[in-house]
Amino acid sequence: MQNNSLSKIFIILMILSGIAGIFLWSASYFIGIIFIVLALFLYYFYKRSAEGSESAGVWAKGFVKTLYIPVFGIIAAIILGGLIMLLTGNDPVIAYKALFYGGFVKNWHISILNAVPLIFTGLSVAFAFQAGLFNIGAEGQFYIGSMVATWLGLRLGMPPLFSIILIFVIAGLAAAAYNIIPAVLKVRTGAHEVITTMMLAHIARHLSPIFIRGNGGDPATSTHAYVTNDILENNFLPMFKDFLPNANYRLHVGILIAIAVALLVYYILYYTRIGFEVRAVGQNPNAARAQGISIGRNIMIALLFAGFLSGLAGVNQVVGLDHKMYQNLSAGYGWNGISVAILASNNPIGVIFTAILWGALDAGGQYMTRTTQIPNSIVEIIKGIILFLIVARYIYTYIGGRFRKRRKDRKAKEAV
Repeated sequence: MQNNSLSKIFIILMILSGIAGIFLWSASYFIGIIFIVLALFLYYFYKRSAEGSESAGVWAKGFVKTLYIPVFGIIAAIILGGLIMLLTGNDPVIAYKALFYGGFVKNWHISILNAVPLIFTGLSVAFAFQAGLFNIGAEGQFYIGSMVATWLGLRLGMPPLFSIILIFVIAGLAAAAYNIIPAVLKVRTGAHEVITTMMLAHIARHLSPIFIRGNGGDPATSTHAYVTNDILENNFLPMFKDFLPNANYRLHVGILIAIAVALLVYYILYYTRIGFEVRAVGQNPNAARAQGISIGRNIMIALLFAGFLSGLAGVNQVVGLDHKMYQNLSAGYGWNGISVAILASNNPIGVIFTAILWGALDAGGQYMTRTTQIPNSIVEIIKGIILFLIVARYIYTYIGGRFRKRRKDRKAKEAV
């Protein structure tokens, strides 16, 4: 009974510490990191109190093991990037000092703003990957979400809370509906989702100038051609400076929404029947079919939900940051979401951290170029090396697994 009460205390303190840490850290109050680390320690003590020291030790080892491969890839990429800079006549110490200071300190607010849409598109790609699908058209769903959010934002005059919730839900559903055609074609004809979603992504991108012209951006009648009118102020997401006066004026609570959605996706994947069936289809469709799991239904669910998540990225940019839609609003969030998902091994919690890393590299790269005149392309090289090492790990694991299986089968035959 005493252990049960102690476990409840630890879990309550962990939740409060985690919420406080995320809120402060997202608003550029770096003291929030202390609360986040404290939350991890409290979770360890919760596991120890509720399940025993052995279970807590297994969790701690698993946590470290999860971090091992990505951290190794990042460190290796930094070393190789430094060698490239030396070969090209640049000082890697000066470059990395500017890169990390810019991304994680000076321009931390930009890192957060960069990361928010990447969390949504990374979750979109990761969820589809869990079902064995490649939602490469997240960019198109991002555009659909942006256009619908802008259209609604220009017209909905309801109280802010209701209005914003409606915009997120309706625009997300519109982006999900945009994936119906690829989903149906995949189920009915086997058409590959890479081709169909990519084609629809290009269609959505080329629809956006037409949409902008019809919503305030007509060059013949507007002084701000190629940009829509501003959405109504009641449809703006709240800003951190409304609660914390020292927060950057551009930071909005979209990061909190993105983290909440990531936690929800994690729960769906690992604690619900739908998530179990989606993962079963992705890991072994034939075995899943033998267990009575509908392959077609889960493909539909995965692609539609992936579209919904990508659409939320576009909504977030419109109601949180830009408050309007630009003709070339996207910084490749859909395409970069693929990198974020791969680096996170398709884990929704991991997507949060890899998106922040990607956002920080972009923000730090801009600061590095501005202060040291070292080309920002070095950042893209580092990203490429990180992804290469992570993908190489998958290939090595796959080939090694096949080799070990064949060797095991051969020994079994020889034993007979």
